[in-house]
Amino acid sequence: MASARYTLNIKPEDLIPDEPLPQTRKQKIQNWLHYHKWWFIGGALVLLILGMIVRDMVTAPEYDYTIGIVTAQMLPDQILDELSDAFATLADDRDGNGEVAVQVQQYNLQFTEETGESGDSSSAAGSSDPAASGYEDTSGVQAAGNLTNAYERIAAMTRLTGDLSSATSFIYLTDDPAGLQNNALLFCYTDGTTPAEGATDVENMTVAWADTPAADLELEPLTMADGSQMDLQEWMSQYYFGFVANADSRTYQKEDVQAYRADSGRLWEALTGLPNPAGAAQ
Repeated sequence: MASARYTLNIKPEDLIPDEPLPQTRKQKIQNWLHYHKWWFIGGALVLLILGMIVRDMVTAPEYDYTIGIVTAQMLPDQILDELSDAFATLADDRDGNGEVAVQVQQYNLQFTEETGESGDSSSAAGSSDPAASGYEDTSGVQAAGNLTNAYERIAAMTRLTGDLSSATSFIYLTDDPAGLQNNALLFCYTDGTTPAEGATDVENMTVAWADTPAADLELEPLTMADGSQMDLQEWMSQYYFGFVANADSRTYQKEDVQAYRADSGRLWEALTGLPNPAGAAQ
């Protein structure tokens, strides 16, 4: 207890605490930010991420068709862009916007020790890997090597499985048709019928690029890092076309997906010269 001599002369008004000085608007903002800055920063980051997602959704290009390319080699963007443009010259304007856009979606997967060990695709081209040969894409970043590590293969297989489940592509290109078919069981026969489980006659499910009208498409040569030119048609001659078999899943039986499959079959006709495998669905 305080001594009486210290409290003797205290007046009641002395016990009233001093009122805080009024803060300016700037001081109030600074005080609020001091105690809430991490909440503010976190909220701003969430809004930024959401904004980027919405922007990507709004600005994402609309494709009439997507064609998958499953390959052990990481193909530079120039090859994918050239193929997209060339395929678009043979495709229909599905959405009626006056433009034809074809996306070539790359999946880097290697199923056998040497590309083409199955399906005789190893002897088709004899060209060197455009990535391993020191090709630099238009961004100036050297393309990655032709082999992917285990994590990348798992990610690529996951993407491929997801795209097959959602019927993103019905036409595929691959440099290892037997390896792809054995692992993914996605191809139908070229007449549109579905192979029996365990069928290995992949030669009846695919057609070599070199044996199709696609081999006559005008493709610009690829400029290598040393200034030499690589014949892109020669490079593509190691690839095979395959068409995705119909499925009983709910997604594949949707009317719009069946229409997309039939339209993809007409693009298949233009690319391969073979009958539409989805003709029965039209």
